[in-house]
Amino acid sequence: MGSGAVFAQAPECKLQRGTDDFSGKPKISTGFFQLQDVQLTIDATGKEIDYFFVISNPAANCIGEQSEALFLFEGGKQKLELKNTGGDNCNGFFHILMRGGQFTPSAMQKLATKKVVSITFSDRNDKKTIVSLNPQQQELLMKMSDCMAKEAKIL
Repeated sequence: MGSGAVFAQAPECKLQRGTDDFSGKPKISTGFFQLQDVQLTIDATGKEIDYFFVISNPAANCIGEQSEALFLFEGGKQKLELKNTGGDNCNGFFHILMRGGQFTPSAMQKLATKKVVSITFSDRNDKKTIVSLNPQQQELLMKMSDCMAKEAKIL
């Protein structure tokens, strides 16, 4: 009966499987999905997990080392602040890299188990892009994070 639960979850995940261009190792990806004015793909190799956001706000798309994403969870009391790890750019590219492996990073565990109601991105000039997620997007981000957390362990 336990294996039936795995099969029941599989269609929800719809992860893309491939090979990492740099390492030649297996890679999985959610592919891009829309969260209001931001696109997100979550990619994983055996070594790392990358939340890659593309921010579509020309007034606040210059991302740097000090840029941050503030995730506000349902209820408004819990927050998670994560820094950009993808370097400087003015394309709205915001990366949050986490170490992969057999243990799920604590930040990813929160994203996989709690609904995010909003994400506030700060660019390198401290200009903000606020993304308020509707209930379907909250569920989608949580499910995609959960899928990746489980699948990334077996890469």
